[in-house]
Amino acid sequence: MTEQTQAAGEASRRLLAAGERELQRIVLDMHDGPVQDIFAAVSHLQLLQRDLTYEPEAARRAGQAAALLERALGEIRTLIGVFRPPGFERRDLGAILEGLTVQHEAMTDQPVECSLDESLGDCSLPVKIALYRILQEALANGHRHAGATRQTVSVERRDGELRMVVTDNGRGFDSPKVLAREADVGVEGGHFGLRGIQDRVAMLGGRFAIDSAPGAGTVLTITVPADA
Repeated sequence: MTEQTQAAGEASRRLLAAGERELQRIVLDMHDGPVQDIFAAVSHLQLLQRDLTYEPEAARRAGQAAALLERALGEIRTLIGVFRPPGFERRDLGAILEGLTVQHEAMTDQPVECSLDESLGDCSLPVKIALYRILQEALANGHRHAGATRQTVSVERRDGELRMVVTDNGRGFDSPKVLAREADVGVEGGHFGLRGIQDRVAMLGGRFAIDSAPGAGTVLTITVPADA
């Protein structure tokens, strides 16, 4: 590996970690800012609704406004829950991936069978973050886009590499066509987020493969160096 290639790899890994830190800052800002303000607004509207007993139309409107804000508050809290840091630096890879599958099941009622290599061990922080975010995207795709009723996740370590396979029994898609469409999506990330997954894998010097066809489900395979 040339010095230039090594420097590019290190820069990519720092970029992954920096992106995660920025994401966590946004999550904290949302929690400490808009969430608290909306909660206060809901409380004021509920008090106002009670004070408008003799003005039923105004009370109804205040109640509707409070209900809308409560729904927005619930959606923001769900979003914060999805992107909240799972403890990347204090928990090992198996624990955070298994925790993610449990979280996905709780939020979607979609069963996920998780199989982790007993000798999985831990890995570098950039790899841990990348595999977590890739699995998060893959599970969300299976639920939102594929209409899958079941997903499986397996992760194993072989010869210094981590191999993660995510499958679903959903409707599948024309993978070459979708990959071609997402090849130049820029910062928007594409409909299925496959561009982002490929970019994360490339930054770590890994390999990406997806096997899918209409009616045949989807198999996503990611292989990355454990200590990238």
